[in-house]
Amino acid sequence: MSVIRLTSVNLDLPVGVKSLKSLFTRKPAPASDPGGGHRVQGEVCKVLQDINLEINSGEKVGLIGVNGAGKSSLLRVLAGIYAPTEGAYEAQGKISTLFTATVGMQNNASGRENIFLSARTLGLSRAQIAAVRDDIIEFAELGEFIDLPVRLYSAGMKMRLGFAIATSIKPEILLIDEVFGAGDVRFRKRANERIKTIIEGAGLLVLATHSEAAIKNFCERVIWLDQGEIRFDGATEEGLERFRNAGKTA
Repeated sequence: MSVIRLTSVNLDLPVGVKSLKSLFTRKPAPASDPGGGHRVQGEVCKVLQDINLEINSGEKVGLIGVNGAGKSSLLRVLAGIYAPTEGAYEAQGKISTLFTATVGMQNNASGRENIFLSARTLGLSRAQIAAVRDDIIEFAELGEFIDLPVRLYSAGMKMRLGFAIATSIKPEILLIDEVFGAGDVRFRKRANERIKTIIEGAGLLVLATHSEAAIKNFCERVIWLDQGEIRFDGATEEGLERFRNAGKTA
Protein backbone atom coordinates (compact mmCIF):
# COMPACT_ATOMS: atom_id res chain seq x y z
CA MET A 1 0.00 0.00 0.00
CA SER A 2 1.67 3.22 -1.20
CA VAL A 3 0.94 6.56 0.42
CA ILE A 4 2.46 10.02 0.74
CA ARG A 5 1.22 12.27 3.51
CA LEU A 6 2.13 15.88 4.33
CA THR A 7 0.84 17.53 7.50
CA SER A 8 1.14 21.31 8.01
CA VAL A 9 4.27 21.40 5.86
CA ASN A 10 6.15 24.65 5.33
CA LEU A 11 9.27 24.94 3.21
CA ASP A 12 11.70 27.86 3.33
CA LEU A 13 14.64 27.99 0.94
CA PRO A 14 17.61 30.30 1.48
CA VAL A 15 18.12 33.08 -1.03
CA GLY A 16 21.62 33.63 -2.39
CA VAL A 17 24.64 31.40 -2.86
CA LYS A 18 26.15 32.09 0.58
CA SER A 19 23.07 30.94 2.42
CA LEU A 20 22.74 27.68 0.47
CA LYS A 21 25.16 26.08 2.92
CA SER A 22 22.47 26.05 5.59
CA LEU A 23 20.15 24.06 3.32
CA PHE A 24 22.83 21.44 2.61
CA THR A 25 23.57 21.17 6.32
CA ARG A 26 19.92 20.45 7.09
CA LYS A 27 19.32 18.03 4.21
CA PRO A 28 21.80 17.26 1.40
CA ALA A 29 19.95 18.31 -1.75
CA PRO A 30 20.29 20.66 -4.70
CA ALA A 31 18.42 23.92 -4.17
CA SER A 32 16.28 25.22 -7.01
CA ASP A 33 15.97 28.83 -8.03
CA PRO A 34 12.80 29.95 -6.21
CA GLY A 35 11.53 31.91 -9.20
CA GLY A 36 8.56 34.27 -9.27
CA GLY A 37 5.41 33.79 -7.26
CA HIS A 38 7.09 32.93 -3.94
CA ARG A 39 7.20 35.22 -0.92
CA VAL A 40 10.69 36.42 0.02
CA GLN A 41 11.36 37.53 3.60
CA GLY A 42 14.91 38.67 4.24
CA GLU A 43 17.24 35.95 2.97
CA VAL A 44 14.57 33.23 3.14
CA CYS A 45 12.04 32.44 0.42
CA LYS A 46 8.69 31.08 1.68
CA VAL A 47 8.23 28.38 -0.96
CA LEU A 48 5.47 26.20 0.53
CA GLN A 49 2.99 27.16 3.24
CA ASP A 50 0.70 24.99 5.38
CA ILE A 51 0.51 22.09 2.93
CA ASN A 52 -1.83 19.31 4.04
CA LEU A 53 -2.45 16.45 1.67
CA GLU A 54 -2.63 12.69 1.42
CA ILE A 55 -2.14 10.72 -1.79
CA ASN A 56 -2.89 7.01 -1.71
CA SER A 57 -2.13 3.98 -3.83
CA GLY A 58 -4.08 4.00 -7.10
CA GLU A 59 -4.39 7.78 -7.28
CA LYS A 60 -3.03 9.76 -10.23
CA VAL A 61 -2.72 13.43 -9.32
CA GLY A 62 -2.01 16.42 -11.52
CA LEU A 63 -0.12 19.35 -10.00
CA ILE A 64 -0.95 22.69 -11.63
CA GLY A 65 -0.09 26.35 -11.10
CA VAL A 66 1.76 29.22 -12.75
CA ASN A 67 5.55 29.26 -12.95
CA GLY A 68 6.95 29.86 -9.48
CA ALA A 69 3.87 28.56 -7.69
CA GLY A 70 5.89 25.87 -5.90
CA LYS A 71 5.14 22.78 -8.01
CA SER A 72 8.74 21.60 -8.40
CA SER A 73 9.48 22.30 -4.75
CA LEU A 74 6.44 20.31 -3.65
CA LEU A 75 7.52 17.40 -5.83
CA ARG A 76 10.92 17.43 -4.17
CA VAL A 77 9.33 17.40 -0.73
CA LEU A 78 7.15 14.46 -1.82
CA ALA A 79 10.30 12.70 -3.05
CA GLY A 80 12.11 13.27 0.24
CA ILE A 81 14.75 15.46 -1.43
CA TYR A 82 13.79 18.62 0.47
CA ALA A 83 13.14 18.35 4.20
CA PRO A 84 10.19 20.46 5.39
CA THR A 85 11.14 23.48 7.46
CA GLU A 86 8.07 22.72 9.56
CA GLY A 87 5.48 19.96 9.56
CA ALA A 88 5.49 16.21 9.02
CA TYR A 89 6.35 14.11 5.95
CA GLU A 90 5.50 10.43 5.59
CA ALA A 91 5.96 8.13 2.61
CA GLN A 92 5.34 4.42 2.22
CA GLY A 93 6.40 2.73 -1.02
CA LYS A 94 9.29 2.82 -3.48
CA ILE A 95 9.60 6.30 -4.99
CA SER A 96 10.89 6.93 -8.51
CA THR A 97 11.36 10.41 -9.96
CA LEU A 98 11.65 11.91 -13.41
CA PHE A 99 13.06 15.35 -12.63
CA THR A 100 16.37 15.30 -14.48
CA ALA A 101 18.06 12.30 -16.03
CA THR A 102 21.73 13.09 -15.43
CA VAL A 103 21.93 13.85 -11.71
CA GLY A 104 24.30 11.46 -9.94
CA MET A 105 26.17 10.25 -13.02
CA GLN A 106 29.88 9.60 -12.52
CA ASN A 107 31.74 11.27 -15.40
CA ASN A 108 34.83 9.08 -15.10
CA ALA A 109 32.79 5.86 -15.11
CA SER A 110 31.60 4.22 -18.30
CA GLY A 111 27.98 4.17 -19.38
CA ARG A 112 27.76 0.50 -18.42
CA GLU A 113 29.22 1.24 -14.97
CA ASN A 114 26.78 4.14 -14.52
CA ILE A 115 23.90 1.77 -15.20
CA PHE A 116 25.00 -0.32 -12.24
CA LEU A 117 25.71 2.66 -9.97
CA SER A 118 22.47 4.49 -10.76
CA ALA A 119 20.34 1.36 -10.58
CA ARG A 120 21.80 0.56 -7.17
CA THR A 121 20.88 4.09 -6.06
CA LEU A 122 17.32 3.36 -7.21
CA GLY A 123 17.34 0.33 -4.93
CA LEU A 124 17.71 -2.47 -7.48
CA SER A 125 19.54 -5.66 -6.52
CA ARG A 126 22.32 -7.10 -8.68
CA ALA A 127 19.88 -9.63 -10.10
CA GLN A 128 17.34 -6.92 -10.93
CA ILE A 129 20.03 -4.81 -12.60
CA ALA A 130 21.10 -7.77 -14.72
CA ALA A 131 17.47 -8.25 -15.79
CA VAL A 132 17.06 -4.67 -17.07
CA ARG A 133 20.63 -3.89 -18.23
CA ASP A 134 20.21 -5.02 -21.84
CA ASP A 135 16.93 -3.10 -22.18
CA ILE A 136 18.61 0.06 -20.86
CA ILE A 137 21.52 -0.28 -23.29
CA GLU A 138 19.21 -0.93 -26.24
CA PHE A 139 16.90 1.99 -25.42
CA ALA A 140 19.76 4.45 -24.90
CA GLU A 141 21.21 3.67 -28.36
CA LEU A 142 24.80 4.51 -27.43
CA GLY A 143 26.51 1.74 -29.36
CA GLU A 144 30.19 1.32 -28.45
CA PHE A 145 30.04 4.47 -26.31
CA ILE A 146 28.36 2.41 -23.58
CA ASP A 147 31.85 1.24 -22.52
CA LEU A 148 33.48 4.69 -22.69
CA PRO A 149 33.62 7.27 -19.87
CA VAL A 150 30.51 9.43 -19.60
CA ARG A 151 32.70 12.57 -19.73
CA LEU A 152 33.08 11.87 -23.45
CA TYR A 153 29.32 11.88 -24.02
CA SER A 154 27.36 14.74 -25.52
CA ALA A 155 24.53 16.23 -23.43
CA GLY A 156 22.03 14.29 -25.52
CA MET A 157 23.84 10.99 -24.98
CA LYS A 158 23.89 11.54 -21.22
CA MET A 159 20.21 12.37 -21.31
CA ARG A 160 19.35 9.19 -23.23
CA LEU A 161 21.31 7.01 -20.84
CA GLY A 162 19.88 8.67 -17.74
CA PHE A 163 16.33 8.44 -19.05
CA ALA A 164 16.73 4.76 -19.95
CA ILE A 165 17.98 4.04 -16.42
CA ALA A 166 15.31 6.13 -14.67
CA THR A 167 12.49 4.41 -16.58
CA SER A 168 13.81 0.87 -16.33
CA ILE A 169 11.80 -0.09 -13.26
CA LYS A 170 8.10 -0.21 -12.44
CA PRO A 171 7.59 2.33 -9.66
CA GLU A 172 5.19 2.11 -6.75
CA ILE A 173 5.25 5.93 -6.52
CA LEU A 174 6.13 7.99 -9.60
CA LEU A 175 6.81 11.74 -9.46
CA ILE A 176 7.25 13.61 -12.76
CA ASP A 177 8.28 17.22 -13.34
CA GLU A 178 7.38 18.67 -16.74
CA VAL A 179 10.77 20.38 -17.00
CA PHE A 180 12.27 16.91 -17.47
CA GLY A 181 13.58 16.63 -21.05
CA ALA A 182 14.65 13.60 -23.04
CA GLY A 183 16.97 14.44 -25.92
CA ASP A 184 16.27 15.06 -29.60
CA VAL A 185 12.89 14.95 -31.33
CA ARG A 186 13.13 11.31 -32.45
CA PHE A 187 14.19 10.09 -29.02
CA ARG A 188 11.61 12.29 -27.30
CA LYS A 189 8.84 10.52 -29.22
CA ARG A 190 10.07 7.14 -27.98
CA ALA A 191 10.50 8.58 -24.51
CA ASN A 192 6.92 9.88 -24.41
CA GLU A 193 5.61 6.44 -25.34
CA ARG A 194 7.70 4.89 -22.58
CA ILE A 195 6.55 7.46 -20.02
CA LYS A 196 2.92 6.78 -20.96
CA THR A 197 3.41 3.07 -20.28
CA ILE A 198 5.10 3.80 -16.95
CA ILE A 199 2.38 6.24 -15.87
CA GLU A 200 -0.35 3.72 -16.64
CA GLY A 201 1.45 1.10 -14.56
CA ALA A 202 2.39 3.31 -11.61
CA GLY A 203 0.70 2.61 -8.32
CA LEU A 204 0.68 6.30 -7.35
CA LEU A 205 1.40 9.23 -9.67
CA VAL A 206 2.01 12.94 -9.15
CA LEU A 207 2.53 14.84 -12.41
CA ALA A 208 3.48 18.54 -12.46
CA THR A 209 2.63 20.01 -15.85
CA HIS A 210 1.16 22.96 -17.74
CA SER A 211 -0.51 20.58 -20.22
CA GLU A 212 -4.26 20.26 -19.71
CA ALA A 213 -4.27 17.37 -22.16
CA ALA A 214 -1.79 15.41 -20.04
CA ILE A 215 -3.77 16.15 -16.88
CA LYS A 216 -7.02 15.01 -18.48
CA ASN A 217 -5.43 11.88 -19.96
CA PHE A 218 -3.73 10.63 -16.82
CA CYS A 219 -5.17 12.29 -13.71
CA GLU A 220 -8.47 12.00 -11.86
CA ARG A 221 -7.41 14.50 -9.19
CA VAL A 222 -5.86 17.95 -9.40
CA ILE A 223 -3.95 20.00 -6.85
CA TRP A 224 -3.69 23.70 -7.73
CA LEU A 225 -0.81 25.56 -6.11
CA ASP A 226 -0.77 29.34 -5.87
CA GLN A 227 2.16 31.15 -4.20
CA GLY A 228 3.08 28.00 -2.33
CA GLU A 229 -0.42 27.34 -0.98
CA ILE A 230 -3.06 24.82 -2.09
CA ARG A 231 -5.95 26.69 -3.70
CA PHE A 232 -7.83 23.58 -4.81
CA ASP A 233 -7.62 19.81 -4.29
CA GLY A 234 -10.26 17.72 -5.99
CA ALA A 235 -11.74 16.47 -9.27
CA THR A 236 -9.72 17.21 -12.40
CA GLU A 237 -12.36 19.02 -14.47
CA GLU A 238 -13.39 21.31 -11.62
CA GLY A 239 -9.79 22.11 -10.73
CA LEU A 240 -8.84 22.96 -14.31
CA GLU A 241 -11.92 25.15 -14.72
CA ARG A 242 -11.18 27.10 -11.55
CA PHE A 243 -7.56 27.55 -12.61
CA ARG A 244 -8.60 28.81 -16.06
CA ASN A 245 -11.14 31.22 -14.59
CA ALA A 246 -8.59 32.59 -12.15
CA GLY A 247 -6.28 33.33 -15.09
CA LYS A 248 -9.00 35.23 -16.90
CA THR A 249 -9.72 37.47 -13.91
CA ALA A 250 -6.08 38.00 -12.89
